Amino acid sequence: LYKVGGQGPGGYYSNRTLEDGSFLRLKTVNLSYSLPRLWLKRMNLKSLELSVAAQNIYTWTNYSGMDPEVSLRNSALTPGFDFSVYPIAKTLVFGLRTNF
Repeated sequence: LYKVGGQGPGGYYSNRTLEDGSFLRLKTVNLSYSLPRLWLKRMNLKSLELSVAAQNIYTWTNYSGMDPEVSLRNSALTPGFDFSVYPIAKTLVFGLRTNF
């Protein structure tokens, strides 16, 4: 009997539950803005830059699992098998750089 997890008789893997794992991921975006010098004169600053960086923002895929790129037991014998690990984290970082 073939199981939903993909293992068949005697532990052999089956392609019965095979699914397309192709994806497109917006991986990294970094935006920064330097304030105009006219504004900075009022605050007695030489420069002021605001920035925001984001990683792993969005993944476009028809894959039904959490993340098509991760696998807990990815090896030469089990390439592409999804063993239900958590997806990679989304990260958002804010920055402020100034000169007095």
